[in-house]
Amino acid sequence: MKYLSIVVFGLIGAAGLGLAIANLLSLIPSDIWWIRITDFPRLQSAVILGVLLLGAACFLGRYRRTSLALMAVMLGTLIYHAIVLLPYAPLHGPIANNACPAEKRLTVMVANVRLTNNPDGRLIEQARRYQPDVFVVLEVNDQWLNALAPLEQTMPHIIRHTTGSYFGIALYSRLPLHSSEVRHLAGQDTPQIVTEVELRTGEHVDFLGIHPRPPHPSQSALGRDAVLLKAGLLLHDSDHPGVVAGDLNATPWERAVTHMREIARLVDPRHGYGFLPTYDANSWWMRWPLDHVFYEAGFDAIELIRGDDFGSDHFPYVARLCRVEKSESETRDKPEQATLRSAHATIERARAQANKTDAP
Repeated sequence: MKYLSIVVFGLIGAAGLGLAIANLLSLIPSDIWWIRITDFPRLQSAVILGVLLLGAACFLGRYRRTSLALMAVMLGTLIYHAIVLLPYAPLHGPIANNACPAEKRLTVMVANVRLTNNPDGRLIEQARRYQPDVFVVLEVNDQWLNALAPLEQTMPHIIRHTTGSYFGIALYSRLPLHSSEVRHLAGQDTPQIVTEVELRTGEHVDFLGIHPRPPHPSQSALGRDAVLLKAGLLLHDSDHPGVVAGDLNATPWERAVTHMREIARLVDPRHGYGFLPTYDANSWWMRWPLDHVFYEAGFDAIELIRGDDFGSDHFPYVARLCRVEKSESETRDKPEQATLRSAHATIERARAQANKTDAP
């Protein structure tokens, strides 16, 4: 029994310390993929650490000093998780507000269809249910574009760009589009959509549909971060209020997203509304928010919706916004000059890396 107790306590200690160290790696300002990946499963890590903390407490009578030290490390990591995740707790309740006039509404829908997924009509059914004004569709190929063709009857303003890979992108809009471009931000090989949307009031607003590459074993997070920061700079330099939507392959608490939001003074409507994980739809446990709609002052969120499973590894994400006066919306402080300098430096590093990769 004694040896079993030692083994169990050793396993709890190893798991707790290993998880705490892995979680604290995210504090390192690095774009190495395995460091940045630790940003994703924060909620899951917190739950596991909570269970391990209770397990360590069961050994206080037998290994008091070691248990207390282990518990202190795990508790400190849990507190760190709580600080990061608390803004995404559902503290404010439903934000639905039907007082917004119809002409000032802007409904944005994002769906990563997964390239190999069968376009069996379930996504179109959801698009008809939620009636988005702007619908950003990611990982599209010719088969998906053909399947989504019925949307063109009600959403005739279209930008589409297939790549033969997982980074095809399309935008369908009920509202007129202006100055539309498919751009490769920060010199990266993934296409992003930059356009203006004409609201029903006649006002133009900036709109960016983006889908950068994720960090994984064959690539760092540098390209992804550079695309996000460049998107922030585009909105920072524009006089129009703006919206960024897409699968960012980043959680909202990551450093690159935080800096993008700081640069463009973007609001995350998930704050106080809820976690709303959109990936992985194929797992009930390992899920986190990767699909986003952020907006500048001059908009308020009316409602956020996570759509239903349609066979992809992402759920659709819908944000209903209302165009309001800046004084009536949430505002953020101007970006620090250090943040702007850091963003430009990251973009230049990403460009240099892309040029080096493309060189013969």
